[in-house]
Amino acid sequence: MTDDNKNKAIKIIEKLRLVESEIFRLSSKYGVKTVDELDLLIKKGRLNEEDTGNEVFLFDYLVSEKESLEKELKKLEISKGMIWKNFQSLLELPKLSFQT
Repeated sequence: MTDDNKNKAIKIIEKLRLVESEIFRLSSKYGVKTVDELDLLIKKGRLNEEDTGNEVFLFDYLVSEKESLEKELKKLEISKGMIWKNFQSLLELPKLSFQT
């Protein structure tokens, strides 16, 4: 992998980490896994649209951003299941073992 692609992959993985953490925060806050579930809670009246504010739109944006970032990683031949292992390699971090 070229240095340019390596740098690009590192930036994408870091952005993906931030996007996923924000998705996790929102899904935990409302007890949902998807934007559709959040919309359903609002439609059923379990959540007030005013209380959720723009977070419904933010959640939706983050999910599409996550998909876009994963596609970019795929173009760089980094599989979704191996993202963190590849990240360690890209950063040239030593492999740690917690076995005694």
